[in-house]
Amino acid sequence: MVRPGFVANVMAFFFNGILRICPIRKKVAERNLEIALPDRTPQERRGILWKTYDHLVWLGIEFAALQRDPAQAARWVDVEKPETLDDSVGGILLACHVGNWELAASWAAQTGHKITAIVRDSEDTGERDTIEYMRMNAGVNCIPRTSPMTKALSILRRNEFLAIMPDQYGGEHCPKVPLFGIPTPTSEGAAVFAYLTKKPLLPIYTHRVAPFRHVIRFGNPIAWNDEGNRDRTIYGIIVAINREIERIIRDAPDQWLAQHRRFRDLYD
Repeated sequence: MVRPGFVANVMAFFFNGILRICPIRKKVAERNLEIALPDRTPQERRGILWKTYDHLVWLGIEFAALQRDPAQAARWVDVEKPETLDDSVGGILLACHVGNWELAASWAAQTGHKITAIVRDSEDTGERDTIEYMRMNAGVNCIPRTSPMTKALSILRRNEFLAIMPDQYGGEHCPKVPLFGIPTPTSEGAAVFAYLTKKPLLPIYTHRVAPFRHVIRFGNPIAWNDEGNRDRTIYGIIVAINREIERIIRDAPDQWLAQHRRFRDLYD
């Protein structure tokens, strides 16, 4: 039933009303915006905060509407530097929770690129199965984050694209790497795969211009140096990745998933 136009607008109005009354993780989002945007005034950050909730509503509506016809993904976007995706080489698509990341993955699949996303499964079985079905229907293959590393490496060695989102909390076992100046546990996956395969790290995110209208943007491939030591080299790659994540978030803070508990020790 979900489609662009009247139905989508009514749904957006309804869910926005609910989130104005009961905003999820509002204090977390406020703190994250404080950390990421220290140069903005409290009034500016408050305006951005409410836009993040509006963005979440449209994110869900767009993902649902995409299920009618996944080919819509190619019609909903304009792409800056599409030549970045070289199918003869493949690479690591470095995404983060800014814009409509589900649409970006579907666009890549619907335009003929072989893409597999590493995903963190929901603990709720019903939610996990629903999201998995919707991603597969949109043309995106997925493997769980807990899959053997060899599965991801084989994808890259076939010159396909592996999509990873390393911007969420990595867990206490992960190295603490600065993000907005705060050392925080950060997933090593993207850095390890880049180190082992020498495949390019390609930043990608979408920016919503209007509902069902997006621009896909690619950053420059992330450069890194081999330090002659595995651990130092991987740490340096993660530092470079986090800098790129900071840049993307500051470019579109109103379309960032600011409600995520990224800095676990900094919330009341």
